[in-house]
Amino acid sequence: MLAMIVFAAAAHAGIPYDPPATPIDNAVARVALSAGKPGELTKPHVHLTNRVMIYFQAGTNIIRYPGGKVAPEHFRAGDVQWNTAMGTHTAEIAAAGPVDIVHVELKSPPDMVPHIKPPTLDAHFKRELENNQVRVLLLHLAPGVKTAPYNEPFERLLVPLTKSARLQPGEVQWLAPGAGADENTGTAPYEAIIVEFKK
Repeated sequence: MLAMIVFAAAAHAGIPYDPPATPIDNAVARVALSAGKPGELTKPHVHLTNRVMIYFQAGTNIIRYPGGKVAPEHFRAGDVQWNTAMGTHTAEIAAAGPVDIVHVELKSPPDMVPHIKPPTLDAHFKRELENNQVRVLLLHLAPGVKTAPYNEPFERLLVPLTKSARLQPGEVQWLAPGAGADENTGTAPYEAIIVEFKK
């Protein structure tokens, strides 16, 4: 089990993300969950904001633009990708089976200048990506291991990659700012993606 001092209630029961859902939509971000089916072509659409994408299975997202441009996006299970706002396009998943995806659409201005420095965290947190809008971390805890205490100034999205006694893989949760620490009291390793929303 993962114990967190600062914790918000679960917003989704976990994967598979079928049917699609939007369990979180607030002033900071819109979090959409979907299961891309191989060979299924989306309707033409646009993405007006920058996004963080979290994939639970391996595959390729084939993006096609008007005029014939093709831009394949390859990903592995557990990968985190940064996608900038995109004009009209279609998307098609190429994979062995459905791909569960967390789409984190950011509502902060793309050219924002953060005025709060992200906290220093211990070696259990690995930085997956960082820019002016977000810092995305991979948390890895062996059984019985606890992180050092920290003071988190940002709102965050927690996306577990593995099961714990209390959380299912993909069970998205919104975390409030505040002091905290994480502990794995289970018997198996625990991993999760944490998206910090800068301000």
